[in-house]
Amino acid sequence: MKRNRAPAVPVPARQPQEVLPELHPARILELLTTSRLGRIVALYDDVGSTNAVARAAAADGVPEGLLVIAEEQRSGRGRKGRIWFSARGKSLTCSLVLRPARTDEGLTAILALAVVEALGEFAGGCGIKWPNDIFCEGKKLGGILAESQRTFVVLGLGLNINEAAGDFDDSIRGDAVSLSVAAGRRFDRGIVLCRILEEFEPMYIRFQEGGFAPFRAAVQHRLLYIGKRVAVDCGGRSFEGNMTGITDAGYVRLDIDGVERVFSSGDLTLRKKPPRP
Repeated sequence: MKRNRAPAVPVPARQPQEVLPELHPARILELLTTSRLGRIVALYDDVGSTNAVARAAAADGVPEGLLVIAEEQRSGRGRKGRIWFSARGKSLTCSLVLRPARTDEGLTAILALAVVEALGEFAGGCGIKWPNDIFCEGKKLGGILAESQRTFVVLGLGLNINEAAGDFDDSIRGDAVSLSVAAGRRFDRGIVLCRILEEFEPMYIRFQEGGFAPFRAAVQHRLLYIGKRVAVDCGGRSFEGNMTGITDAGYVRLDIDGVERVFSSGDLTLRKKPPRP
């Protein structure tokens, strides 16, 4: 489908022969066809956390749509404070400031859907591991972290783009993958980022009007482990059952010995089938 160009946004003038780095704000603004998201861009060479920078800016009143990008992120975090690995000049680490008129329930899943839809242009085999991970070929490609306060939501995204297998730390090397490794070629991080934002913006507008329910089927179609036995660690307990899908609020549904249980959050892992006797 042909996309309409957004209204022109003034960008710094440059010489015709000047080639901008792939994540340079002026280049992002030229590439993007969005009208609301990513029209203000801040690029950092080195930052502790793009989410922390975005949160501070949001608290100071920055307009919705601010996009914070970092070439290197030293203190990136995932859910429950886990460290997020980030390779300088190879990863895509960014955060987006939103000011939704309704609850942020489901926004993480909608961004995950936008990411998977956008990445389908570049590589196959991408899916969503509930609640906030992006997988490709059975390994983790990226993750999303939502942090909200009363007047704003910050969505942080980390994606492995151009890492080689040897770039990953030994502790995650067997479980992580990059877009480059999966597709066998290098990618322009600026183009990947713009495609994601262009997928996400109409979804976000629709979310503002109807919440998460209109996206349930599309997200569920992209979810990993539907129909498989999984475990959800929640509140210090572990619950095992067959994953049957998600609710209209984005909560995961498990069939546990014939009884349905619904979980709004938790860590989900695939359970291997027990060996036959």
